[in-house]
Amino acid sequence: MKPLTILPLLGLLAACAPTTQAQPTYTFEGNTRFVFLVQKIRLTYTVNPVTHEARGEYRNLSSGDTFTLRGTHLPSARGDLLTATIDPGDTPRLNASLLGLGIGNVPLKASGTLAATITAGTLTGTLRVNGFNYPITLTRTP
Repeated sequence: MKPLTILPLLGLLAACAPTTQAQPTYTFEGNTRFVFLVQKIRLTYTVNPVTHEARGEYRNLSSGDTFTLRGTHLPSARGDLLTATIDPGDTPRLNASLLGLGIGNVPLKASGTLAATITAGTLTGTLRVNGFNYPITLTRTP
């Protein structure tokens, strides 16, 4: 092979090489009410700037429970839109019976979905768990 034919090939390979971009990290904190209890919440996640995929954790600071967060963080004219699934992961399960009647394999912690808008450092939205909607408002922390 001639040396001159390798140069265009190397140029094509360099154009196909992935570029690394910094993934911004977002952290929000605040209090929200679930049923009758006020809970302190921290939401921390990173966003892939190319795919807009959000990954991180949802932490209930009041109970110490940590859930994984997966979803999308899309820019829009009205504010960024975060849509994510909150999953407890591998959680203990309830198996109980009385006189042959019972329940089995019921997770003690439920997953949920978060739909929120982020404007001016405030995340406002709804967390849906077990068919119930809970309003959530968190403030961005540095």
